[in-house]
Amino acid sequence: MTPLPRVEIVVDELVVRGLPHAEARAAAAAFEARLAALAAEAGHPPPARAEASRRLPAVAAPAGSPGALGAAVAGAVWTAVADGGAR
Repeated sequence: MTPLPRVEIVVDELVVRGLPHAEARAAAAAFEARLAALAAEAGHPPPARAEASRRLPAVAAPAGSPGALGAAVAGAVWTAVADGGAR
């Protein structure tokens, strides 16, 4: 099996409002883990993109669940990346 090309997604800033520091860090860790899982599940790299940056809209997630918040943000990022640049 041919290994997939390396895909690097750089998030300059992840703003988490309303969570204590420890929960915000847990949400960020869940974000990173879910984004990696989504990339692995896709089985192919997303289409190449020419843009250098993009700001995504806010996401909604259940209160009291940093893991759900991180997963929701990862889903939004992956959808934007895998969409091939559609705006």
